[in-house]
Amino acid sequence: MRELLEQKFFPFVIKPGRYAGGEPGQTVKFPDSRVKYLHAFPDKYELGQSYLGLQSLYHIINSDDRFLCERVFAIDRDAEEIMRRENIALFSLESFRPAAEFDAIGFTLTYELVYTNLLAMLDLARIPIRAGDRTDEHPLIMAGGPAVYNPEPLADFVDIFFIGDAEQGLPEMLTVLHEMRDNSRSEKIAEIVRRVESVYAPSLYDEHRKPLYDFAPKTITPRVEQELKPDYYPVHPIVPLIETVHGHLAIEIMRGCPQGCRFCQAGPIYRPVRLRSHQDIIEQTEVQLRNSGYDEISLVSLSSSDYPDIEKLAMALARRLDNQKVSISLPSLRPGTISPQLLDAVRRVRKGGLTISPEAGTERLRTFIRKEITDAAILDSARIAFERGWTTIKLYFMVGLPTETDEDLLGIVSLIKRIYDVGYKFPGRKTINVTLSPFVPKPHTPFQWDEMIGPEEMLRRIKFVKRHNRVNQVNFKYPQVETSFLQGLLGRGGREMNNVIASAFHKGCRFDGWSEDYRNELWLESFTENGIDLRGKPKAISFDGLLPWSHVSKGVSAEQLLKERKRTSLHLKEFEAHPSHQDEPADTGSQEYGRGKKKVAARNTTAPTRNTVRIRWGKDARFRYMSHLDNLRAIERAIRRSRMPVLYSQGYNPTMKLSFGPPLPLGFTSEAEFVDIVLESNLMSYMVDNLRQALPEGMSIIDAKSVIGKAKSLSASLNRARYRVAANNLPKDIDLERNIVRILEADSLMVERVGKNQVTSTDIRPAIYDLSFKDESLSMTLGIGEGGFARPSEVMALLFGGTGHEHLTYQMHRSDLYRVDQRGEQIPAMDV
Repeated sequence: MRELLEQKFFPFVIKPGRYAGGEPGQTVKFPDSRVKYLHAFPDKYELGQSYLGLQSLYHIINSDDRFLCERVFAIDRDAEEIMRRENIALFSLESFRPAAEFDAIGFTLTYELVYTNLLAMLDLARIPIRAGDRTDEHPLIMAGGPAVYNPEPLADFVDIFFIGDAEQGLPEMLTVLHEMRDNSRSEKIAEIVRRVESVYAPSLYDEHRKPLYDFAPKTITPRVEQELKPDYYPVHPIVPLIETVHGHLAIEIMRGCPQGCRFCQAGPIYRPVRLRSHQDIIEQTEVQLRNSGYDEISLVSLSSSDYPDIEKLAMALARRLDNQKVSISLPSLRPGTISPQLLDAVRRVRKGGLTISPEAGTERLRTFIRKEITDAAILDSARIAFERGWTTIKLYFMVGLPTETDEDLLGIVSLIKRIYDVGYKFPGRKTINVTLSPFVPKPHTPFQWDEMIGPEEMLRRIKFVKRHNRVNQVNFKYPQVETSFLQGLLGRGGREMNNVIASAFHKGCRFDGWSEDYRNELWLESFTENGIDLRGKPKAISFDGLLPWSHVSKGVSAEQLLKERKRTSLHLKEFEAHPSHQDEPADTGSQEYGRGKKKVAARNTTAPTRNTVRIRWGKDARFRYMSHLDNLRAIERAIRRSRMPVLYSQGYNPTMKLSFGPPLPLGFTSEAEFVDIVLESNLMSYMVDNLRQALPEGMSIIDAKSVIGKAKSLSASLNRARYRVAANNLPKDIDLERNIVRILEADSLMVERVGKNQVTSTDIRPAIYDLSFKDESLSMTLGIGEGGFARPSEVMALLFGGTGHEHLTYQMHRSDLYRVDQRGEQIPAMDV
């Protein structure tokens, strides 16, 4: 399979690094007698590999020698087209094993707009998308995650839903598969339902969700992990080789939320609140940073600023991480819990973004949704942020909440203006970034029965806010309203959505959460073809009606949710606009949430002794599909893991003082990559040894030496690059020697280069200094930098035809970089 992918797939997809695997921290096991489990995330790699739960489950499964766990992510449109054309089946990142050869595939479903991706992945794996069409030869299809708290829209496609925290439940299911390797799939499903709690197997229920067998539970109770054990978090996290959505180390500090917002699904499904101790958090942070090399950590929970003694934790981490230049970030902060001391800890190394979530524009509406935060608390939080040097603040509002009026929308406008006015009192240009997110009623919340506003009215309300805004330094952002509407339809749907989703998939719908990929007209056709009138779907659901998710019981019963919703509707709780008005936190017990009072220790401002070390390094085929920026990021992380005393720039966003050589084209291996590292102290031999050990397998240090004196950057100093290609990787039906002579004897060789705005013709003949075939390899020496340059792909296109895009199949290798001076003398890169 790997050879097929190298020849037919990786060279032609837009981002091959999404599918190539090989990251530090991945686990590769021999199958032997192990249960083979494939963890699937039905969205792009950049999103999926950033998902905290994936790292934990991957680690937990691979820690058990009875199992092996590998990964797969949704295949983007360009890659899907190639796979179908070349008859390539869906494969895993670790071993490139076809997905259909695994014993089970488990999908993490974070929200409803990935459902068509799930079907596309099954289809690419050559697994029937309908559970009823599968045989004993096919793997079991499982699903978990926040979206499965209403499993019915996918009931026809998934064999087993696991609902709730999966740290123990997933190994329990795989244990059953390990013990029943020779049984039929129906027997395996039945045994899993018998032995594992929180499992829902649709095939064991009728269309009304009534059990067909005595052992199938009438009500599914989601699993709750009572303790967030340190063993759940990997010592060696997977570190992506390409850029992902979240390029930081995520540290879970708390699961569940002490607040009781009526619109929020995450609150009820992740209850009760479970805290991790300061010691566990600090130990995990230190170990994972040492093994990953990230320059930022994020303290993750649903409401991180409500973590008890958050200031004390943040300041303890800040003091430990300051010398490593590792910054701390927090997700969205709740107004009223933001203090100067907390922001001082967060900004100690560098200031990241700061998000405040009022949710609604008026105190009346915030009280109605049980997010009782006063305007005064919001303005005070903004004042503290501006006072501490923030010039950009992000605000998050929901639009379309129950009982919302235009007055509430004007309240958003007013609040933005008042926040900007607060910032105007402090130095610097201020920017307010505002996200307006359409409200989507969610299962298991008091608003699950409420009407959902249609796309046209939702867009009117969003434009209303934008039109009435009078502050220039405000940037508005909002998702495509049609996608939010679809999310609500699917999220509150039942089994009638199965055929709609299948129709949309067959019509070509993919990545429905990405605005550039969403096809609203295809979804409308799918609803119409399956006899679903959308005019009635957004309307409020009768309180007496049976909900599609009524067989899933999560803590608060439907009766209690109904009581809470009716209490809200009848305004039994009188709203009072009082500065100190706050809601009672839910599920807090004796815990105290919010801020403490401590000061951050001052920085060390001692002037360092500077020195520069030049490193020559290389990378093998494992890292072929890393871009120049990916290489830079990997080297920075290795430097940080090695604790090399690198010098950082000054200012609000300190960065390592590094100077890299000319970028290596994507798809190349190399033994001639260079980087200059400015140190805080004199170079010692152990520093290079530590860096060598910190590099991931497949990257190596070839040479290292001190650089004396001030010199040009490496990229500006070098003007020659040498490449080679092994003969067995070259086309066999080309007269190579003849083509080499033709190129070398040419007076000019014109090629077209496509820029951002135009196509230009360039003569590359002056930049081809050598071209030969000897010792069973093709060699070329090309100009770079000053005096003109030629790309290896352009030369390969002249030699073998084509566009040059095929050069990735030739497995090209950069063997040297150097400088030729005005006297014609060759100076090695290590000596320039």
